[in-house]
Amino acid sequence: MQGLCIPAAISWHFIDEVYVLINCKGAFHWVLAVVVLKERCIRVYDSMKGHRGHAEEIKDLAEMLSTYLIISDFFEKKDRTEWSLLDAYKEKTDQHAFVVHIVDGIVQQSSGSLDCGLFVAAYAEFLSARHQIPSSKFDLKKHRTRYASLLWDYGVNKACTGYLSDNQDPPRPKHTFILYEDTEMIDVEP
Repeated sequence: MQGLCIPAAISWHFIDEVYVLINCKGAFHWVLAVVVLKERCIRVYDSMKGHRGHAEEIKDLAEMLSTYLIISDFFEKKDRTEWSLLDAYKEKTDQHAFVVHIVDGIVQQSSGSLDCGLFVAAYAEFLSARHQIPSSKFDLKKHRTRYASLLWDYGVNKACTGYLSDNQDPPRPKHTFILYEDTEMIDVEP
């Protein structure tokens, strides 16, 4: 959520769920937030039970999400879904924040391990395939090996086909900034 932006390659009114990876500030930890548009909710999948260090980031996402949907005319696009007829949208203004649900009963990482990225990837894979996330019996070594193999295969195929970027776009030119003596710098980060 660095910079609080929501890039989208496809209009959101064509999809049911959006998967958002969130890095918790001040902690070396990742969580998966799934925005369920038809239920107007955000489901948070956290591999460290009781961590809950992601409250600020999730609150920012919930607030930013409503604004993004208004700016992108999401509620005006009714060719697939009549949003105002869904229970989650009845009697609510477009500005209402999404409800946040912390999902319990899912497999957890061991205390002190740094495996949250692996868990987030597995959660996303299970959910996108419409499978239940297991509550136990998660083979870390198997998943690590599988994901490493997939990434290796992807890299090899990418190198063999000779394309430069993931979407075949030409590389973007680097921005050039010349600092003049009378230029005043302002730090915009909080």
